[in-house]
Amino acid sequence: MTYRIDSDVFWPYGQLLDITADAVVAPSVKPPWRKPPVAFNDSLVWDLWSGKTKTAAWFVSHCETLSKREVLANRLQEFFEVDIYGNCGTLSCTRGDPHCAEMLDTDYFFYLAFENSLCDDYVTEKLFDALERTVIPVVFGGADYSRILPPHSYVDANRFMSVEGLAQYMKLVVADPDLYVSYFWWRSHYRFTYSSPFCDLCARLHDPSFGHKTQFYHDIQSWWFNSCRLQSRIRL
Repeated sequence: MTYRIDSDVFWPYGQLLDITADAVVAPSVKPPWRKPPVAFNDSLVWDLWSGKTKTAAWFVSHCETLSKREVLANRLQEFFEVDIYGNCGTLSCTRGDPHCAEMLDTDYFFYLAFENSLCDDYVTEKLFDALERTVIPVVFGGADYSRILPPHSYVDANRFMSVEGLAQYMKLVVADPDLYVSYFWWRSHYRFTYSSPFCDLCARLHDPSFGHKTQFYHDIQSWWFNSCRLQSRIRL
């Protein structure tokens, strides 16, 4: 029972449901994502876009990490201001304060959902918290995010060769309201929900067919510990 999608019992932080089918589609190995529309409009996002004035926010408490996410955040500040809240920055916002979440809607274009480790399938509440706000998550981690989020709903730092390339693309999105709004197309088809892993475990234990499933781990230590790496794709 782990965050790995190939676990016997999968334990994600959150899930995405297809609204029409009322069924969980992700995270999974190959989610049946709908294709983003050629054109998309949402008046609420448009209105919020016009009032946003700040490029990116980052809420963080651990300042030195294996992923070197702090290096990426610092490099981005060479191109635009990143407001850092918590132990690693100069700004503060009390956890659970509704104003902290609301200001992401009204003030910021992007939220940095940077993970502390680059491990397969590893994503934390940072990402799923962003999905509940009108802000585009910029992700940095070891997961294949296409197994977790709909296409064109996030910006993956590891899809860029350089920090400058990432920063320039973020600037492009900020300056183009049509492009910015298009990142929220998924809300018309999917909704976010928190997972209930222990309920899932209970259901599995009461499912007669689950007892007949056998899964072998020839080297479980390697399966678990070798799923992480120290080098990111984007050059820091």
